[in-house]
Amino acid sequence: MDDQSGRVKSTAIVEVSMHRFCRLGWTVMVLAGYCVVSVSLAAAQRPRLSKKVPPPKHVTLTTKDGVKLGVTYFASNLGQEAVPVVMLHDFKESRAVFNSLARALQNPAEKKHDSVAVLTVDLRGHGDSTSIVDFSGRTRELEAARLKPLDFQNMVRFDMEAVRKFLVKKNDQRELNLNKLCLVGTGMGANVATTWAAVDWSAPPLARRKQGQDVKALVLVSPQWNFRGLPLLRPIKQPGVREKLSILIAYGQSDSKAAKDARILYKNLEKFHPEPPLDQQREKKDLFLFPLPTKLQGTRLLTDPDFGMQPKLATFIDLRLSQKDFEWIARRTGN
Repeated sequence: MDDQSGRVKSTAIVEVSMHRFCRLGWTVMVLAGYCVVSVSLAAAQRPRLSKKVPPPKHVTLTTKDGVKLGVTYFASNLGQEAVPVVMLHDFKESRAVFNSLARALQNPAEKKHDSVAVLTVDLRGHGDSTSIVDFSGRTRELEAARLKPLDFQNMVRFDMEAVRKFLVKKNDQRELNLNKLCLVGTGMGANVATTWAAVDWSAPPLARRKQGQDVKALVLVSPQWNFRGLPLLRPIKQPGVREKLSILIAYGQSDSKAAKDARILYKNLEKFHPEPPLDQQREKKDLFLFPLPTKLQGTRLLTDPDFGMQPKLATFIDLRLSQKDFEWIARRTGN
């Protein structure tokens, strides 16, 4: 921990060095210009949208420890080719903050982007996920302000497992390709996403069906190096997480703590994601950093159009998931 902090302090004398500025400029060019350069080729390879996307569907999931979990499913019209995106909110927020973003990804205005299947989730103690039925059958309420470190750990252990079971069902109904899973997290949700990605990549292989290694991309907005029982050091030591995933990190650079946390995370990942040659950026670049000129953090950085993150997110999903050949695989025998 001290070693990582020391490395960051030695490189963060000024907010953004010229080297980082140049690298960021190229990153923006890669993400913003990718669609312009490759749209005609990509359009020829993509399946045409054959029908309108269905309306969002509100669903209640039940976790193994008895929490009634509120989620909303925005189905894609691409069937088993659809990228699934799970959105996880910040502390004391709810899945409602992602409604507009989820609709925009599900039914993109620009047809150069594919429709994706989005699942927004109320993590325990938030939104519609405030009731738990314990093993004795007694119901009690969960309040975000009173959650303890174990409750945040149970977001990973139980909430995300219930989410996975829902996605397995949709995968086997050929509504999405779980093997292209993207997790989008803001603040607290970024820590939940990273920690669960490590769980996913640590799952032992099974002889008869695929288990784990489904998460292929993380979008982490204002991640916190330590958050109430969900520190990031351990999950990013998982080889699959640190080496195999495409990762986009965004934060408001005018907040010194948020900037420090994001840079620590980036520095720990950077050595496992070497910068590809200029002529291979579109195909191989898989680690992106966006320091945004604001003190604001979390969900606003994704949803406020002034920050321009929505088109970057859509392009990131296209670039790192939609156009990649991750095979659709049935998860239960007999499918």
